Amino acid sequence: MMIRKLNLALSVFFLLAIAGCKKESPDISGNPNVPSTTKKHNPYSVASMRQAIATLLVGDVQLSKAGKMAYVKGKMLMSGAGAGASRQMSMDRGLAIASQTIAASHYYIKFMPRDQADYDKLKADSNLTIYPFPLDNPKQPYSGSYRDPGVPQGVPTYQYAAVPVAYRLPNVPYEKIEDLFLPVEQASGGLITLSENNQSIYAISAQTLSSESECSEGETGGGDNDGTQHEDQMPTNDDWYCGPDGPGTVDPYDDGYNFRAHGRITAHDNSLGTVGVEGLRVRAYRWFTTYNGFTDANGYYAVDGTFTNPPNYWMDFERYEFSVNDGSGGPREIGGPQIRAAWDLHFTDGQDKFCSEIFRAAYHYYYKDIQGLNRPPENGFWNTQMKLGAFYQSGTSNTLPIRHTFGLGEMIKIYNPEVGSRQVYATTIHELGHTVHLQLTGGIWADNDVCESWARGVEFVLTRMQYPDYPGGSNNIPEGYTNVVVDLMDENPTYGNRGYIDSRDMVIGYNIIQIQNALYTGRSWNSWKENLKNNYENTTKQHLDALFNAWAN
Repeated sequence: MMIRKLNLALSVFFLLAIAGCKKESPDISGNPNVPSTTKKHNPYSVASMRQAIATLLVGDVQLSKAGKMAYVKGKMLMSGAGAGASRQMSMDRGLAIASQTIAASHYYIKFMPRDQADYDKLKADSNLTIYPFPLDNPKQPYSGSYRDPGVPQGVPTYQYAAVPVAYRLPNVPYEKIEDLFLPVEQASGGLITLSENNQSIYAISAQTLSSESECSEGETGGGDNDGTQHEDQMPTNDDWYCGPDGPGTVDPYDDGYNFRAHGRITAHDNSLGTVGVEGLRVRAYRWFTTYNGFTDANGYYAVDGTFTNPPNYWMDFERYEFSVNDGSGGPREIGGPQIRAAWDLHFTDGQDKFCSEIFRAAYHYYYKDIQGLNRPPENGFWNTQMKLGAFYQSGTSNTLPIRHTFGLGEMIKIYNPEVGSRQVYATTIHELGHTVHLQLTGGIWADNDVCESWARGVEFVLTRMQYPDYPGGSNNIPEGYTNVVVDLMDENPTYGNRGYIDSRDMVIGYNIIQIQNALYTGRSWNSWKENLKNNYENTTKQHLDALFNAWAN
């Protein structure tokens, strides 16, 4: 929570004066022991999808009579004017039909960011779903931040995504790994229409097609674009389990065919007991299809789509506006199991609990009720995503805006997990309060007394919304960390028992919005006071001089 002023003998551009830290700390993140190799078999490649369609056509299609559409063996639909005897489809004709119909709908992309600026471009694209590991190989459960061992230290790890063919990619180096066809995303009414000689003749359930390609035994796992099968490309689907999973207990999110991934994420709060970690985005994915769910105030979530086969779970401590990092340069991640069942997490101690406490506070400041106050800097063209480092060790929490501006790491670093959930929450609010202050002053730090007193004030107000008994900072405080904001707001001299309890505290009734807005041009202790005096009517403003002088002395 300490701010240090640095004199920069640089251009005016560098007048984003700095709030610094006492020390830099080593990378504290581990590299989860997660396989990074990819499989030969990709059931969603164009070649694999064509093979799956041909297999279904050969096995299940018969011509209908009287041109009526009908299900055939529960898998296929057929339309057209055909009538008469049934006949078996040949593999050659099935492949021909598939080749005329199926073309790439998506590209499987490997992004290779060169530096933090490239990584920030990926994070600025709110429509891009990226993973830090290959999507064609399921991951074992892990906690940490996955990093490809082939990426040099100091360079962001590779990021993987499945993007529509017409997607405008961020200006970041990449390679295309494979052409994909994703049936569920291409379906109309749940069906994929197949054509022969420019005539629509068959329609197939998108889910049936996906399951056939993922789970069939002995089909090609690759091959040439013409569907030619190679013996060395036979799939091994053992890692991507197909079919029912678990003990078969009653689950309202599972109708026996469609499964909606769900669960609950909670943490042990040293003051409140078990609390939901609100606002987390939990992903359920299988191959290249991802569905998202967001935890509510009690920690419950359910994703926005269904699977027929068990999905993998994954989450990180990140939202579009901010991420809670563990020293790796990216957000703290938790990879879950591949199950057709709920995925629940409860953080009792360690790095994940620490990250959850920081996340809860940042989520509050960015997304929840903050009594009309300004939000911290938001992600976008002019600002990068706010990064908060969760350093699981002793140290001095700090804010250094030059890191944010020039992509030099976490703008905010939070230390001291041992202080307890409430104080970690309050410290996070305090440091984010500094970033709001910088926006008010045009990127130039005010006097230290103003900086720390404002941050301590907003810390008091917002933390009490979550912890009503939070007393605020002690009067036994470092220089500059005053409780003047509390004294400006309180309705009596003993409010919170943290202000001056004597005749100098005669000011009451200013609200936190007025105190914040007085900082727009109030970079000094005196100008902050004068803005309050001149801009707002208050029956006790004649006592402002005494109050500010008391805290200054």
